[in-house]
Amino acid sequence: MLIRKLKEEEREAYRKLSRYAFETSNNTYENLVMPGKSRPMDQFYGAFEKDLLVAASGVVPFDVKVRSSVFKMGGIDGVASKPEYRNRGIVREILVKIFQDLYETQFPISILYPFKVAFYEMLGYKLVDEAVLYQFEISDIICKKTNCHMKEVERINDDIRNVYQQATENYDYIGLRTEMQWKRHYKNNYKFICYNGDQPEGYVIINFPKDNGNWLEDLRQTIVIRETLWLNHMAKQTIFNFLWSHRDQRKYIAGIFPLSENIIDHLKTPRVEARKIIVNSLLRIIDVKSVLIGLKYPVDDFNILIQIHDKFCSWNNGFFKLTSKNKIINTEFQNSVIGSIDLETDITYFAQLIVGYRTIKELLEFGFISINQEKFELLQKIFPKTHNNFIDDF
Repeated sequence: MLIRKLKEEEREAYRKLSRYAFETSNNTYENLVMPGKSRPMDQFYGAFEKDLLVAASGVVPFDVKVRSSVFKMGGIDGVASKPEYRNRGIVREILVKIFQDLYETQFPISILYPFKVAFYEMLGYKLVDEAVLYQFEISDIICKKTNCHMKEVERINDDIRNVYQQATENYDYIGLRTEMQWKRHYKNNYKFICYNGDQPEGYVIINFPKDNGNWLEDLRQTIVIRETLWLNHMAKQTIFNFLWSHRDQRKYIAGIFPLSENIIDHLKTPRVEARKIIVNSLLRIIDVKSVLIGLKYPVDDFNILIQIHDKFCSWNNGFFKLTSKNKIINTEFQNSVIGSIDLETDITYFAQLIVGYRTIKELLEFGFISINQEKFELLQKIFPKTHNNFIDDF
């Protein structure tokens, strides 16, 4: 089985593979458009049996902020396989090839939105953020007068970008959105900005589904929030007032919010049609050494020894001596050591520590890591709990 990057002349073959994997109900290979011409085919890796493309995966270059540090990231998307070639380890081999290339091109992190969590966990990915999906009756929104007003715009403008930039500064784990991301994902919807005087303090992007889907009931009676962000409570209330004004158009509002966001107190009954915690993104550390060096730590002057187990990235499988002195970080990789190990874990749980989704204490309670108890307090400080909300598609 040959695994390599795809070529432009193989775009149609990948489109057909993707159609049969994700859009079989079309029952035809006509009108194939994804991926679009703007997406280079060398962002896709394929597995070939002779000349037949049997499985493939995309990898999107992206930047991600982790604890105030920015890293290059490879976002995995479009993983597809012919049915008769599934469960043969082919997709696994494609991803291992991607890991190698990401490492060699200095992309130390990979992120994906999982179709099947257990499969990607086996390859070293781990859940690092969650979100909550709400669907509630519009008429239940508590409307309160504010000094702000809403204004519709036809295109993403600087006011929306500025609100986005300010609102996401408090997130410790988030993608750095590009202009292409704005254009790609925020077409065919309605955009409204919340102003306090002439200052933008929030926005909401909504759409009105034409058909029912399998992810929520009564979508044809629902307004879907594609994205909303605000800088303060008054802007949030103004946006909810605006949504309340749609109560004669549709019955429900649906949207995905950070786990920490209080939605219930904006509803007076409340009649919540759906509220469920959803798995958001999974992260894999491709290059432990680069990530350890690149992170910012809340503690100065420390010295710890970390052992990482990684079945698929041999350059991670070993011992890392992490030191900080006068705010200068140094990391040394070793295949073997003499002396006590301060933290031992596999690559999956290490991802949760790095991003701040789990703490040392939480992982210890389940036996997912082992530590030198004398370094417990130090490790707790080095790997703090963070505020995560990865909201970008790729």
